[in-house]
Amino acid sequence: FTLPHPHLSPLLDGRGIQPAADTARMRHIWTGKRLITLRPGPAVVLAPLASPRAKLRGALEFLVAEPPEEYDESLDTFLRRRLGNDLGRVAAWLAASGVFAGDPTRLSAHAAFPTLTDLVDAHGSILGGVRARFRSQAEGSRTRSVHVPLTTMTDLATQIAESLGDRFRPGVTVNAVRREGPRWIVDGSERLGADHVVLATHPEVAAGLVTGPLAEALRGSSAAPVVVVGLGGPDLDIPDGFGILTGPDAATATRGVLLESSYAPHRAPDGHGLVKVIARATPQLLAADDSAVVDHIGTEVAGIFGGDLDVTFTEVVRHRRGIPQYELGHRRWLAAVDEATPESLHLAGWGYRGVGLAHLATDAFRIAQHITA
Repeated sequence: FTLPHPHLSPLLDGRGIQPAADTARMRHIWTGKRLITLRPGPAVVLAPLASPRAKLRGALEFLVAEPPEEYDESLDTFLRRRLGNDLGRVAAWLAASGVFAGDPTRLSAHAAFPTLTDLVDAHGSILGGVRARFRSQAEGSRTRSVHVPLTTMTDLATQIAESLGDRFRPGVTVNAVRREGPRWIVDGSERLGADHVVLATHPEVAAGLVTGPLAEALRGSSAAPVVVVGLGGPDLDIPDGFGILTGPDAATATRGVLLESSYAPHRAPDGHGLVKVIARATPQLLAADDSAVVDHIGTEVAGIFGGDLDVTFTEVVRHRRGIPQYELGHRRWLAAVDEATPESLHLAGWGYRGVGLAHLATDAFRIAQHITA
């Protein structure tokens, strides 16, 4: 979690959330040939991610004009146009990998990264917006930082849900959500009636619960399957930091490596290391058995770390439904979904207005306000 946050912080208060280790401020990029460390602060501009010429072109970003507001361009096009081809290509790839494990040439800049486009809208350039944010932080606003739960994310979610008491109804199977007169009927292992229903599911799942134009619109969503691999063991020598992103020339299935035992030491026993690898799922990787996946990903990670990887703990999760992709046309798709959604039915989750926990909390608060109003 990145805290403080106006809607996440109250929800998490008193639930065993602690700041991550100081190493969480450090990030790394694997170019395919070398591991580049990015430390916080102005010195980050010296990192050898692009040539001096490319960086000079990026520094002139404030001179770039914006196209018409309704223009939908890919993240790759947006950042190449603003930062130049070389720096923009690298920046787009890293942003797409770090959030969506996606393709920057297909992701919509405005839909997938509104924070970037909002900086341009508000300040005329990305760099100008970043400078304005640094100034506001220096004037007294609290600096946001990475926080982690003391237990697992599953335990934390269960704890929050169980705080609802009898209002929390686990294990209820739902087959359909339909309108019956002025109310909604939720059909499944129980038959429930309600004035409002929130479907906090993947759009693909929601499409199977409703009918008519809304179901048709929801089927237009897109997603990217990923494979998540946990690798751990005694004396596992991992870099300090929050994580590693692979660059556009790395040619690996691995898109990111979270250095779990560095920024959250309690996630591994004393003397052990733990990393979590997120890989874009090719058909071959999805079809392979666990040992083959571990061999393939383990070899890639060993190459990134620059040495042998002696692991005694492995875990493979195939996320076949995948991470929603806010591709070109996502805003038009979302407008069509909103148009087809009845007033008292609400869609929540990472398929719509943001994939991060902060986005989800903000959208949940918006929905709750709408219902209570």
